[in-house]
Amino acid sequence: MKLKLIFSVLLFLTIATLGAQNKIELNSKQVSEMLLNDGKIIVLDVRTSDEFNEGHVKGAINIDIRQSDACAKIDKLSRNNKYIVHCRSNHRSGVAVDYMLQKGFKSVCQMMDGWSGWVSNNLPVQK
Repeated sequence: MKLKLIFSVLLFLTIATLGAQNKIELNSKQVSEMLLNDGKIIVLDVRTSDEFNEGHVKGAINIDIRQSDACAKIDKLSRNNKYIVHCRSNHRSGVAVDYMLQKGFKSVCQMMDGWSGWVSNNLPVQK
């Protein structure tokens, strides 16, 4: 019985670790540097369209994660591209990143300080 419990805990930790390896947590300054060095990275902004229209990262794709068709829109994206996902803070982006990883996206980063961090660091804003 004790051996089964130990095995179950180890199996759970292994699965949790494997899933976490695909998610990379970054701050807005790191994201800015990555975007300068790799033009193939796709920024996925999961805020509302109103928030997006007030300002966004140049070239970002907007999919409002709270809309009923958000998952269907994400499903249409290529799973082989590199993505940086953000929202205002980091809650909505966390939902989107978890969904993307469950659906087999290979490279997904989450901007942990979100749009708030991007703006407070005076990084370029497109309107």
